[in-house]
Amino acid sequence: MKAVKILQVGTEFGVGGIARHVIDLTHWLREQGHTVYIAGGADALLDSSKDPDFLTVPLATVSASGGGMLSRVMNMLRCARELRRCIQSHPVDLIHCHESAPALVTRLATLGMGIPVAVTYHGSEPERVKAFGRIANQSANIVITPSRRCADELHDIAGVPRSKLRVVGLGVKSAPPSDPKAVERLRAELLGPDGNVLVILLARASYQKGLDILIDVAKAVAQTRSDFRFVVAGIGPLFDEMRARARAEGVDPYVTFIGETHEPYLYLRAADIDLLTSRWEALPISIVEAFRVGLPVIASDAGGVRELLDDEVGAVVRIADVPEFTRQLLRIGSDAALRSRMSEAALARSREDRFDPAFVHGEFEKLYREMVA
Repeated sequence: MKAVKILQVGTEFGVGGIARHVIDLTHWLREQGHTVYIAGGADALLDSSKDPDFLTVPLATVSASGGGMLSRVMNMLRCARELRRCIQSHPVDLIHCHESAPALVTRLATLGMGIPVAVTYHGSEPERVKAFGRIANQSANIVITPSRRCADELHDIAGVPRSKLRVVGLGVKSAPPSDPKAVERLRAELLGPDGNVLVILLARASYQKGLDILIDVAKAVAQTRSDFRFVVAGIGPLFDEMRARARAEGVDPYVTFIGETHEPYLYLRAADIDLLTSRWEALPISIVEAFRVGLPVIASDAGGVRELLDDEVGAVVRIADVPEFTRQLLRIGSDAALRSRMSEAALARSREDRFDPAFVHGEFEKLYREMVA
């Protein structure tokens, strides 16, 4: 079948699930013979030195981090001009945007060009769903989201027509091997002399990920069990603030902020429980990564979490419900036999087609061909 020329547009490509999703999808599409360019803000995971087909457009200046409204509007116009130049010099059959700022800029950049556009909704705070839907309706032919719950919200709250909505999951690569001795050493280091249960949270230090909730949970758990240890792996705008808060709340003996890691699976394998305290999500990649190593998960009932998680493999907790997070951590953390059963179920679930990158990326390929046709 004929190869397709695709432009993936993201806000920026720092450490995070959206960036990894775009990069993994791009690599797979290129292996199938398609031409794929990526445009957006250069960051830790991707820039023109790492990928010759990366086109630098500072789209983060259009988002909330771009300053006041007038500044953001001017940035949007500048980015649209730059993106249009990129498209003119790198002609494509379709454009796939990720998040609302790229969609807005793409809409302006492609006026009169007739290029079909898709935008993926990767989740947002509830009060922004309607705004995203308005942008998506104006900017894109197709609106993609990885969870059925998010698709329902976009239709019910934001008025996105069902005919424009597509639900396509997120493929997650199999876990790379880890040296068992390295896992043992890391576990011993993180638990220290008095720890017995290790809880890991892989997340950016942002308001979305609810690290303040985690600190409250750790404090509550410590009132019953002093041998739980919590490890937060990730960097972000609230990193220093959350470390200071942990010290102020007196939980720094129990909570360790390690910052950025390039070996997430090493930490997952060292842990007993994966924890996610997010305020909002679409379909968290980190849950599937935990499944890949047989790790039980306790997560907020955000976005499509219930489409991944149930009591066979962990627990779903109402957003910001500190007492229930505490109860579930104590229940699962105190029962090694239960964790073992959940581990086996998580490994089995990780092998389902819906998490297989080749299957999921193939669904995107079908959608792209549909859009071009």
